Amino acid sequence: MLTSRVTSLSLAVALVACGKGTKDQPRTTESKVAEAGASNTAAGGTAVASTTKPAVAPTKAPARGPERAVYSLVDSRLSAHLTRGGGLLLPAGSAGFAKYLRFGNQMSEKKKAWDLRASEGNVKVAAMTGKSASVFVPLTAAQAARPTVRIRIHSSGDGTLSLRVNDNKDINANLASGWATLELTVPADQLKEGENQLTLFTKPGEAKVAWIQVGGAQPVGDDGAVQFYETAKKALVLPKDSGMSWYVMVPDKAKLTGDLSDGSCTVGVLATAEDGSTAEGKLTGTGSAVDLGSLAGKAVRLDLDGQGCATSELANAALVIPGTVPAIKRGEPPKNIVFIIMDSLRADRVRPWNAKARPETPNFDKLAETGAVFLNNYVQGNESQVSHAAMWTSMYLAKHKAPNMKDTLADKFVTIDEVAKKAGKFVAGVSANGYIRPKRGYGSAWDKYVNHIESSMGLRGADILDKGLSFITPKKDQPWFLYMGLIDTHVTLRAKAPWLEKYDGGYKGKFATSFGDDGGGGMPKGLSEKEMEHVRALYDSNVSYQDDLLGQLLKKLEEWGVKDQTMIVITADHGDEQWEDGRFGHGGSVRETLVHVPLLIHYPPLFPASKVAEGTEGIDIVPTLADALGVAHDPEWQGMSLLPLAHGAGGYPLMSFGSKYENGHAGRIGHWKGMLNAAASPRIYNLAKDAGETKDLYGTAHVGTRLLLDAMWMQRQWNVEWKKSQWGNAASVSSRFAADLGE
Repeated sequence: MLTSRVTSLSLAVALVACGKGTKDQPRTTESKVAEAGASNTAAGGTAVASTTKPAVAPTKAPARGPERAVYSLVDSRLSAHLTRGGGLLLPAGSAGFAKYLRFGNQMSEKKKAWDLRASEGNVKVAAMTGKSASVFVPLTAAQAARPTVRIRIHSSGDGTLSLRVNDNKDINANLASGWATLELTVPADQLKEGENQLTLFTKPGEAKVAWIQVGGAQPVGDDGAVQFYETAKKALVLPKDSGMSWYVMVPDKAKLTGDLSDGSCTVGVLATAEDGSTAEGKLTGTGSAVDLGSLAGKAVRLDLDGQGCATSELANAALVIPGTVPAIKRGEPPKNIVFIIMDSLRADRVRPWNAKARPETPNFDKLAETGAVFLNNYVQGNESQVSHAAMWTSMYLAKHKAPNMKDTLADKFVTIDEVAKKAGKFVAGVSANGYIRPKRGYGSAWDKYVNHIESSMGLRGADILDKGLSFITPKKDQPWFLYMGLIDTHVTLRAKAPWLEKYDGGYKGKFATSFGDDGGGGMPKGLSEKEMEHVRALYDSNVSYQDDLLGQLLKKLEEWGVKDQTMIVITADHGDEQWEDGRFGHGGSVRETLVHVPLLIHYPPLFPASKVAEGTEGIDIVPTLADALGVAHDPEWQGMSLLPLAHGAGGYPLMSFGSKYENGHAGRIGHWKGMLNAAASPRIYNLAKDAGETKDLYGTAHVGTRLLLDAMWMQRQWNVEWKKSQWGNAASVSSRFAADLGE
């Protein structure tokens, strides 16, 4: 066994600003990691179960009636932020290190700055893949006031380390080959409450980091005290005077519960909400709870700290709400399915999603009364190709890898038409969107299919409806599936009567009957406010026109006597910007006007009338149809069935996630919205107060910021591997997530 010499923090490296004539200070004494138990020093959940008996038998709290967990702190342990010695501790060898990172387009970048879940001997580390790498860390005011950064680092050779804090001058230290624990003093006021960027520069490179402590009052040992999970007991590990913190939304009537097997242990709880309000209490024994109901509907930082005994082991820690898990009541599977995509249809222009929307949509409204309305549904692209590909394959762009017109979806992908065929349906499709063609990978199981642009046929919604019904009419008495792609709400916008006269009657300008990019000059620019308002009215007239077509479809289904046997699924591939941020059209951002689209499923035998507030995504449509039809879930699908949510099995505001190709990303959890742009500062919005996304709160809304960043960067890191049916939603993961990542 190798011996371990404790690093003397009294030999800490004094920080100095880099510059001509500056001397680098000697590094701290080298320390080797003991082999015994070394694998436990940087990964949170590899510890051997303790056999120590409780010092005091635990008390059992009185029963409170039925409760169900809606967010498991244990399952979401990789989202937790560790406090050790008063400072934020980053266990770099843990998969949870991902939440502190940023990177760009995974399809074009050759490598990321960090290689996660690596090893140096028996120590789990994050390896720098080049000579510089950054972490982005949230600090409390108390941590920011303590100007100390400690790093456990392994260097491949003698050299230097420089630390840059929030773009200030570099702070330099010497490195020698092997392991060292460096203590660096940051000049006053460089660290700040909220998000901080720490960038490491190393020479000769090839450095590996076991942990980083920021703003600590006391140093941690060379092992970093990084253990946060006891695998055998399925318990969170909270050493005395140490803590774990999660950023979560608080559901209505929520309580935090957990079990401590040792009666001498106590866990303190402090929830600090986005508006500064708090709730606090203690967990003791088994079944105790802290009431968080006063913070319902708010994002909170939830701090847990160990008290009483040397190490508290907290099992079954979860946010719970009253009641039992609702059962899914399954009627007969649908005999028929109609799947409609209304191109460029914004959620805020349809009344079931926005009661103040101008367009008249009586048929949408009627279906919504008895159907499942998914209120916070995102598409996975902000234009047609990426979003359609995601819906067809149930895959994010990072996996289906088809962002361009030239791209073809792989034959191995199980697409929506194949699901219908496996269920024994006659499968037909008709689209006015030029992208959606079988020869481009959009299905190989069609019995009938035509693309009206490819075939130079009519592009009005009436043309698409007529063609679709012509495919089905001869087969109407047998099981069938019909996809229809409408583009009336896509440019070129053409006036639809009688609605345009209602929405902007009397207009006589140059865009009286149409607006688009048909001409050689592209999309018209420099419009007056009156002209822009008329274009919005043109758009709204097409929303109502498509709703009228929906009414015609419903009438035909009733005439055929199959309305009650037919599932209707309506959504959009993206929305459209209409000068809210100076642009018109799509593909330019991940604003709500582009990525938030309607999703309605009408089939009462399986989907009760419901307003589903949890975040959903276009990739969930195919798994939902498969579930409804009794078709096996394909193991490569990344979406999940929405049947449980429609039956009320949610209770926690899951994240909706979308992208601008792979260059930008959007995430929404409840009323909090985040936009990522590679390593640049994200943008954060409180949609409850700023539906138009006009006031970026990054740098001020610390709780809402981390609520989003933790989930979004975990999802981005594992985007190709993520399967919601196995790992859950990134805002509230299942037990498999950490387990599959070895923790």
